[in-house]
Amino acid sequence: MSNIILLDTGCCSWICFWWLLWTLGAFLLGALLHHFLFCKGKQDEIDRLSIERDGLHAQLTNAEKDMASLKYQLDEANKHNTHLRGQLNKCESDKAAMAAQAAVHGDGGGTALGFAAGAAASRDGDAGGVNYASILGTDNLQIVEGVGPKIEGLMKDGGIKDWAALAGTSVERIQEILDAAGSRYSLANPATWPQQAKLAHEGKWDELIEYQQFLDAGVENKGDFESPSKVQKLILKKLGFSNNPEDLKIVEGIGPKIEGLLKEAGINNWSDLAAAAQSTLQEVLDKAGDRYRLADPSTWAKQASLAAAGKWDELKTYQDFLSGGKNPAK
Repeated sequence: MSNIILLDTGCCSWICFWWLLWTLGAFLLGALLHHFLFCKGKQDEIDRLSIERDGLHAQLTNAEKDMASLKYQLDEANKHNTHLRGQLNKCESDKAAMAAQAAVHGDGGGTALGFAAGAAASRDGDAGGVNYASILGTDNLQIVEGVGPKIEGLMKDGGIKDWAALAGTSVERIQEILDAAGSRYSLANPATWPQQAKLAHEGKWDELIEYQQFLDAGVENKGDFESPSKVQKLILKKLGFSNNPEDLKIVEGIGPKIEGLLKEAGINNWSDLAAAAQSTLQEVLDKAGDRYRLADPSTWAKQASLAAAGKWDELKTYQDFLSGGKNPAK
């Protein structure tokens, strides 16, 4: 009986061993087939996506390079635009100087006040006049009598960026801005500021000049109608123009010291200098010592003649040709 049981037990063990072996083999075969059928396909997909990723990365790199190149071109274009605007403003300034000088010579005016008033009148006279807004800048709030750099900064921080904005702002709102800035601005009186800005915004320069001569620090009934207005002072400064015929320094090659020597010799204005012989000018320089031996007066009379005649465009062209007042062709 026991022998039979032992025989049955061995048979069962043999069968279980092969069953386990076949089961393991089937599992390994299934795993292998799964790898070849599915995992390899996924690896191919991964490889394909990696290649696509690398391609997109290369495209992004090229796009970034293109963007950097375009940004550089934009910056250069902006610089060129700024340069052109500067040249345009310079042309406007030169045009304004000539128009103003013509106005002065036309009515015989000889003062800075007459110059600026004549210039302003020429601005309002016709549509082809000088655009002083482009010279002064519509965002320059300091053209307003009573407004300095610090108050201008306060108003711009408060949203008042240009003449139009100031013209449309109530006096109460401006006062609020000043009060918020502290007691140091307690003496500022903005009562006339919007009206001044309105005249500037509308291009009524002669009216603005007359109105500012009626003011003093922006307060009405304080002006003397004789002192130059703030707009006149700013226009003269912006144009870089001297209307004083006794200013010999307008001549290329003449500085303050040589101007003093010439005036001591009786050459007091442009007309005197224009009429002076080169030998006379050289004699003045020689008497002053070796420090002036490099000065060349050969072009001074011609420059002074152009200035005296109000031929500012010709004078500018001639001075651009010169080098330190000397004729480079000689």
